[in-house]
Amino acid sequence: MSNIEDLFTARKNLAEICTIPDKIISVYSLEKHVWSDSNSEASRKARKPELQTIEEFQLDPVRPFLTDILRNVAAPWKKERRDNPVGQGYWIQAEFGSGKSHLLCCLAALALGRKEAWEIVKRKEETSGRGKRESLYRFWEEGIEAKSKEGTKGIFVIVKTLVGSGGGTVGLNDKGRRLSEYILDAAKEQIQIELGKNISLYPVELLADRFITEDMERYRKDLAKFLRDPKYFDEDEFIDVDEFIRTIQQNKTPEYKRSCGNKLWRFYTEYLKVQPQIAAETEDILKHMTETILAEGYSGILLVLDEVSLFMKNRDEDQRTDDEKTLVVLSNRLAKVHNLPIWTVCSAQQAIESKMGVKNIIADDRLKLVKLLEEDKC
Repeated sequence: MSNIEDLFTARKNLAEICTIPDKIISVYSLEKHVWSDSNSEASRKARKPELQTIEEFQLDPVRPFLTDILRNVAAPWKKERRDNPVGQGYWIQAEFGSGKSHLLCCLAALALGRKEAWEIVKRKEETSGRGKRESLYRFWEEGIEAKSKEGTKGIFVIVKTLVGSGGGTVGLNDKGRRLSEYILDAAKEQIQIELGKNISLYPVELLADRFITEDMERYRKDLAKFLRDPKYFDEDEFIDVDEFIRTIQQNKTPEYKRSCGNKLWRFYTEYLKVQPQIAAETEDILKHMTETILAEGYSGILLVLDEVSLFMKNRDEDQRTDDEKTLVVLSNRLAKVHNLPIWTVCSAQQAIESKMGVKNIIADDRLKLVKLLEEDKC
């Protein structure tokens, strides 16, 4: 009897057995838990990840998916090797509360390419006794580190929660917008924070054409003021509006037109504070966006979209069809046909209901299906 009493009196209390972090993130969202300090502007500019997101994440349940995407991200990319593309799309499907958003936040935080984030992965894997061949850390050593080293800009990370409680989510008043527009806005915002530049992500040549054909009469006087406004240009950069319009109309070289288009982009977005809508094919616009970001020195693009199925569920038939085409452009046309290093990850609570046919969207060469917390080979 005394032995039993000794057994109970000698037990360690829970405080000695368990460790509890000072703070636990209860609900993960892309708008709060990718960059540190709740995605503060300073952290986004410095590409500083939220390390707690990685600390709290369990790697093993989703290791097949992470292995698949990180292998692609780490792989060397050669634009001319169209027979060996590294880009890929993913459709991550799971019920509410299964950890989809946490997974997306963790993946995006790792893609920022900071060594301290990857050291957490290394420590977790060493603690679990996982060998190097099976590890995720090897992708850091085999490619992601080189793509993130000083002097390069690393992987450009775009995140967007399409419905729910996130700070950047879609509101009820803007449901009529195209999915591609939400993506362009998110990319533009992150570029401006990271580089401090307002870069045209819409094809600026098309913007110049659109001004001449649709907006010249309406905005000519405003443009004349803008082109001579010291808030936007130095005095030696001032240009007369008639000369500016002639430059577009004569179209001497693509560089001239592109220069005018860049000025018009600032005129619309900064001076008028409106978002120009350009009549162009989704593929052309998103290809231009991707190539523009890569031209700034980034080694690839990770585009993460949360709650895609719920977003599409509330759209009308024409909108859903357009959304589906956008996903195919990102995951197939850009990643596979044009061989661009872009990885698109969509999370969803349910299977996609496609008017185009599910096989036209969910496929290994398009959005690869990943059923979270199920036996699944990525």
